[in-house]
Amino acid sequence: MSELVYLYGFVPPDTHVPGPDLVGLADASVSLRPLDDFHAVVSTVDANVFSAAAIEQRMEDLNWVAAQGAAHERVVAWFVDRAQILPASLFTLYSSEAALAASARERGSRIRSELERLRGLREWNLKVSCRPAMLAEHAGTHSDVLAQLDRELEAASPGRRYLMQKKRADVLKQEVFRVARQLAAEVLDSVRDFAQSVVVLPLPQAGQDLPVVLHAALLVELTREQPLVQELSDAAARLQSEGVDVSFSGPWAPYRFVEP
Repeated sequence: MSELVYLYGFVPPDTHVPGPDLVGLADASVSLRPLDDFHAVVSTVDANVFSAAAIEQRMEDLNWVAAQGAAHERVVAWFVDRAQILPASLFTLYSSEAALAASARERGSRIRSELERLRGLREWNLKVSCRPAMLAEHAGTHSDVLAQLDRELEAASPGRRYLMQKKRADVLKQEVFRVARQLAAEVLDSVRDFAQSVVVLPLPQAGQDLPVVLHAALLVELTREQPLVQELSDAAARLQSEGVDVSFSGPWAPYRFVEP
């Protein structure tokens, strides 16, 4: 059987070898390959299944791609929980261990510097979404425009009140999402001090139950993770009743903070 070397990432040289229970793509065993003063986390996989051509043919099979992504992340997460890993992208493959070693040698200084720069740091993801109907009921407490209209409505005559109610309904459509973005920004600002770096990500366009108004990644020291979780948990509890949902996940490997 023709074989390829699959790369999950690079780890420091003092990293422990994973046990037999950890398997990667195609349930292949995971091992460490010494490369100068760092190690590569690898599996050996069938070239008939994981050649560039074979992968290209299966990229339309989203279930298969998702399964490979889950297997890749399972291995990366094992090292995130126990040590450190500089993660490789999904489907990073080499024709042989010699080819991997040659490639790593060319990038050795960059790999070493990134391992050092990201030592003790992990990625956390933050999403803020809104339930427009519920948020509309509370938007007046966060919007000066709506608060002013509400004051005018209280003093308006019955005839004028009808027109003002229509105006308020039109303004509310715009203000709901502006308020949602404002509250999301306040949540992000409240946790910036816990992070070494923050990246605001493009908003997902589909597949979300609720409109997402903020998506961000935070690079966080291990010692700052618990305060971060507490702050975000408090924000989630505070804003849920107003129609704003705060969700977060981690720790992950610092995918979004690795230099190219």
